[in-house]
Amino acid sequence: MPKGIMFHHFHGKGHPKSLGSISKEEFKKIIKYLRKKYNLISADTFLKKAKKKKLKAKDICLTFDDTLKCQYDIAFPLLKKENINAFYFVYSSIYDKKLNLMEVFRDFSNRNFRRINDFYNVFFKIFEKLNEKKFLEFQKNFKKNYLNDYKFYTLADKKYRYARDIVLEKKEYDKILVKMMKIKKYNIKKNYKRLFMSKKQLSILVKNKNIIGLHSHHHFPNLKKINYLKQLKNYKKNYNFIKKNFRITPSSASYPFGRYNFDTIKIMKNLKIKIAFLSKSNVRYSNLSIGRIDHANLLKKI
Repeated sequence: MPKGIMFHHFHGKGHPKSLGSISKEEFKKIIKYLRKKYNLISADTFLKKAKKKKLKAKDICLTFDDTLKCQYDIAFPLLKKENINAFYFVYSSIYDKKLNLMEVFRDFSNRNFRRINDFYNVFFKIFEKLNEKKFLEFQKNFKKNYLNDYKFYTLADKKYRYARDIVLEKKEYDKILVKMMKIKKYNIKKNYKRLFMSKKQLSILVKNKNIIGLHSHHHFPNLKKINYLKQLKNYKKNYNFIKKNFRITPSSASYPFGRYNFDTIKIMKNLKIKIAFLSKSNVRYSNLSIGRIDHANLLKKI
């Protein structure tokens, strides 16, 4: 089945190494491998073929989630040189006056803890202290096979993501991390700006024939928990942000954390979205559920 390759974090050029991040050289290896094993095509070609239902099994494209500046600084120049355009999926709340802290939390953990397990230990201690009942619920319900498709995740990684994405409400999760940042005296506003692309940089991507797509407004950890009207409002806000700022009509999307439900599909059709990507590769294919291979899993094959 046709697929996308899913990219998030890169290290180098002032961007620190972190869980799942790759270097420019590793990115080059991936491009070389894809050209050898698949039919690597640009995003605009992939979209055109998808609309006409003419995608072939070995067709593959490049996708980037979360509007990260490391993607612009490291991946984009190489792709421009190689004459490859890609999909960039934007969650628009990062441009709100009220800061979206999800990526800030990741940066905080990378810069303030020598080992990721040290971060997890502090996180779970505060979680237990603030909400013992929910912490016991988490311990009881967590299963070791959670996120098994992501082979690079350790057991500790899985536990943290289960607590963040399934057990805790967003406000509860934010409260734990903000408490941790206060302890470490981490400056949120100072670090926020260097993590994400500016609107100007996104405009440059558009001018270079890259495709900007939906990724919801707030990047909810689990859209399955969100009712239809709230999802619709969120995606419309995301849609209107892209249309207003870049004078394009969005026709592609990727689901945050790969999670969606029938309401999400209904909304995609309502907004006339032509293709949408998941975060797993072993899925039942349709234009609104296109599988993706995580770059970290792909690197293991090279």
